[in-house]
Amino acid sequence: MYWLVFISILLLGLGLIVGAFLTYRRWWPSETPKRRILENLTLGLLGLFIILMMAEIYFKLFFAQTDGYTFVLAAQNWRQKYWQPINSLGYRDREWTPEDVAGKTRVMVVGDSFVAGTGIKNYEDRFPNQLAKLLGPEYAVFVVASPGWSTENEIKAMIDYPHAPDILILSYFINDIEQAAYNRGFERPEFVSRPTGIWGSLVNNSYALNFLYWRWYRFTQPPPRPDYLTWIASLYRNPELWWQHRQELFTIIEGAHAENIPLLVVVFPSLDDVEKSRSITQIVVDFFREQNVPVLDISSLLAGRDPAETTTSPLDAHPNQAVNLEIAGQLYQMIRDINK
Repeated sequence: MYWLVFISILLLGLGLIVGAFLTYRRWWPSETPKRRILENLTLGLLGLFIILMMAEIYFKLFFAQTDGYTFVLAAQNWRQKYWQPINSLGYRDREWTPEDVAGKTRVMVVGDSFVAGTGIKNYEDRFPNQLAKLLGPEYAVFVVASPGWSTENEIKAMIDYPHAPDILILSYFINDIEQAAYNRGFERPEFVSRPTGIWGSLVNNSYALNFLYWRWYRFTQPPPRPDYLTWIASLYRNPELWWQHRQELFTIIEGAHAENIPLLVVVFPSLDDVEKSRSITQIVVDFFREQNVPVLDISSLLAGRDPAETTTSPLDAHPNQAVNLEIAGQLYQMIRDINK
């Protein structure tokens, strides 16, 4: 459908411009100053039209950039280009057969986009894969993750996964409480104003216009992150909601304990504002430590560091390749500690 509309606009535009030239020459068979002015103006419009159509082709076919606004078309291009491999379970991971895992220590890393590797072009550069390299061939490291997952999704995925782990690593992000909030009737405020109507349709379907609109939006609007973090913090301060969310986390802790599976937890802050989100992550870190669960607190790991040096891009606050490698090193040491 996209290309049908594109070709239709291209042919219509060229047809109108050619028709304009023919009309000028019919009205003024011999060259006159008026005809020359109109032809020059039309040539200018032709050049502008071609530039715009070429820009559309470029942003459609060649421009891909990870973005915290997942609905931005450049982010969708990035996902189509780099989100691979996808195994038969739908995860961005290799295919694991019973033969592949036989005789190996199985490590399951469960989480959302931080585990799946949003912003990381080569999936081998994510911390689960870097951890697998450090652990060596005696280990099989499974990635069970999908962007946007909550704790509720992660529990179901762990239960449904065909290979039971010997070690479980849970990746926790501050928005993991959101599904519990929705289940209790909380509504998520709109932190980003998306265009609607005809204008919205144009922005949502033109790759060049989409790029320009969201760049302009970010330039002219205050960043929504502080408001979002304030809202998330309010969920953790709600006693009933935090109690319900803790029951989800207890389900993971008790399930791992019942199966005699060591559990490690990685707690991620908002990487573009580590200090502001620390009040949230500390609640979660304290909870797991009270249950004697080893925790890797990423807030402490990245304290005082410039987000430009730790995130994938100014538009996407996921950990970059270097931070993924650091996390893998920390987890490697934690696994060595539990194996002593």
